[in-house]
Amino acid sequence: MTSPSVPTLVQDSGVPFDVFIQSLTEQLDKAQAAMALKARVAKLPLTFAVKDVSLDLRAFVQVVDDDVFVRPSSPGDTEASTIKLTLTTITRSMVEENAVDFKAEEPQFTLREALQGHMSDEDQRRLERIGVRTVEQLTELRKTAGTDVVARLARMPVNRLQQALMVAAAPRVTQVEAPGPESAGNGRGGLATRVHLQAPGLRAGRIPFVRAAGQDVPVVESHEGRIVLAPHATQLGLEAEVDFGDGEVAHVPLTAGSLGRWASGRAAGGAA
Repeated sequence: MTSPSVPTLVQDSGVPFDVFIQSLTEQLDKAQAAMALKARVAKLPLTFAVKDVSLDLRAFVQVVDDDVFVRPSSPGDTEASTIKLTLTTITRSMVEENAVDFKAEEPQFTLREALQGHMSDEDQRRLERIGVRTVEQLTELRKTAGTDVVARLARMPVNRLQQALMVAAAPRVTQVEAPGPESAGNGRGGLATRVHLQAPGLRAGRIPFVRAAGQDVPVVESHEGRIVLAPHATQLGLEAEVDFGDGEVAHVPLTAGSLGRWASGRAAGGAA
């Protein structure tokens, strides 16, 4: 009998398939740890380990909001499917080599935040299904794959994907580096503050032209995908115009955490 504390969704649909697999491997991890402890405490010269586990699971399978759920069959159920599972051992290096990179991003630069208002939750899930979970991954598609191909893989309209690529490629301020005590007498004056920008649209060997408050903003470093500016004190906090060349112009406020936007005249295909 199902416990009343079990959520209705789980009672009706079972458990998500990934949770089921994780539960199996967690139990195997516990068994492995127990055998290791036995070998160390009992000083046994030889013990045993589980290498492969095979299961034939009679269950019902259904998709709920893009998640695959499995519900074990009850006695007398004749319509259930048979799921054959074989679990085997892998090394730590194999796990690290094939796992998704969960490198932390600045919260304001996550894919969801960067595309806020420009992409629905459903479209974001479509991108995640083809492995795109970060701004960096989305902008990398500009360089390695055609928009039409990516749109077909993600099952998205091309125009919506082009818009997402444009938004993701816009510059964003990652850090405003205030002048330190040592800069008081170094003669740099108002140039001591540094504004660091992530600029996925910037190619190596190009130096963008930046203006704010009617004056040029000095560019002290320019690398592929990254710019360091040294704005005057009167330019800090104001919106800067960043001209990447080839008709690519973006606007971004010179404040920490600011997300940029492309000039209205930029062609949609420029981000493809």
